[in-house]
Amino acid sequence: MARALKAAAANSVGLFSRLHAPVRTVRAFSTLQPLDQVAGPVWNLGRLNHVAIAVPDLEKAAAFYKNILGAQVSEAVPLPEHGVSVVFVNLGNTKMELLHPLGSESPIAGFLQKNKAGGMHHICIEFQDTCVGHAGG
Repeated sequence: MARALKAAAANSVGLFSRLHAPVRTVRAFSTLQPLDQVAGPVWNLGRLNHVAIAVPDLEKAAAFYKNILGAQVSEAVPLPEHGVSVVFVNLGNTKMELLHPLGSESPIAGFLQKNKAGGMHHICIEFQDTCVGHAGG
């Protein structure tokens, strides 16, 4: 089975040959205290909501997940407010979002210009803000 899956993936013409895109460092938390002196968690991380993958060909990507990997795959859904068309891949405990640009101004279009084969665009982890009444300086 593993050999068949590897062969099928190899025949998908590099569709997902670059899932490891460089991750940008984002500083989303700052405090005047050193991190080892913070009293408790600032956020409570929850479940993985989704992994979003930018793809150069939405139909091919959807067909790969549906026909080769046997995943439940939605129809393409245009989301003009986000500048993308998205196909949802249901994984049972989470989902993947296959993203394709809607127009040249889409942020996904810029991502695909830099990453021609596509790749992981972002992940979404649910969380609950536990920092009530916090005042930053």
